[in-house]
Amino acid sequence: MQVGYFPCTQDPPNGANIGGVLREAIVEAQVAEESGFDSCLFSEHHQQEDCYIPNVILMAGMVGVCTKKIKVGTCVTLIPLWHPVHAAEDAAIVDQITGGRMILSVGVGYQDRDFEAFGLSIKERAGRSEEGVEVLKKCWEQERFSYHGKFYNLDNVMITPKPLQKPRPPIWMAAWSDVGIKRVARISDAWITSPLEHVKVIKRFADLYRAECKKHGKKPYLVLMRDMWVSDSMDSARRESGPLMYTHKFYYRNNGYAPDEVIDKVKSENDWTFDVASPNRLIVGSPKDCLEQLQMWQREVQPDYLVLRMRHPGGPSHERTKEAIRVFGKEIGPKL
Repeated sequence: MQVGYFPCTQDPPNGANIGGVLREAIVEAQVAEESGFDSCLFSEHHQQEDCYIPNVILMAGMVGVCTKKIKVGTCVTLIPLWHPVHAAEDAAIVDQITGGRMILSVGVGYQDRDFEAFGLSIKERAGRSEEGVEVLKKCWEQERFSYHGKFYNLDNVMITPKPLQKPRPPIWMAAWSDVGIKRVARISDAWITSPLEHVKVIKRFADLYRAECKKHGKKPYLVLMRDMWVSDSMDSARRESGPLMYTHKFYYRNNGYAPDEVIDKVKSENDWTFDVASPNRLIVGSPKDCLEQLQMWQREVQPDYLVLRMRHPGGPSHERTKEAIRVFGKEIGPKL
């Protein structure tokens, strides 16, 4: 199974060292390439004091010119915030300069402040996303085209350059709800899962996604995203889990999880501990532990592709993250 790497691109509390964090992300992408990873993918947010990166296509291009074969791209581009012609042009340039290594993943967005930065209403996110994906495809697949929708009206448009990949780069799409997954099956090339949910939730979503793809006569392609930390043992992973659990406590505070048999019994953030959260959700422990957990996900969900997040805003350090990437590439990835 091919595996992608998802770097950390934010620097709390105020982004004072964001340049250093982004340079470290490029180095981690190079280490991932050396370790057999297939891609390096970036996500987008706006108006965050920790300087979470707003332009992921640009960042993908920077990694692309610093690597030789690893695919680069987004996970995700908030497509309702982009004019799709502009997104198509930028992604096409990255695809050309990297020799056809661009993956454009999109999402509808979920934070009001992302939309407020552009004077847009979050209530329009679904419609803007559907039209945006349709325009992206026309930009890349047709010499010239016209399009008339609710949000975009275009006449006799041509984008140059076209992407190197033919007929176009893949368009993956994230979704964390039934409605969103049905949209993904209808308009995109692959579904990216949430990294947060319990295996039973993802399995139900996967069944829905595959049924919807069949309904539309499309071949499903499931991209499983997970948080992972590989250490010497489960005990050492637990000791090093502070940054990982800081992220997951943030999601707990902000109601980020779909209901499941574990989260429903948690009464407070303090109860959302490593030992409660990790089973059937996180990939943690020794290389043997991590391999066994990933093999469980392969049996239960049957993903086509895996994306791993190892580093969080609070850590682990750049050096420890590089070490974990190498351990995965040597001891885990080849056995999947």
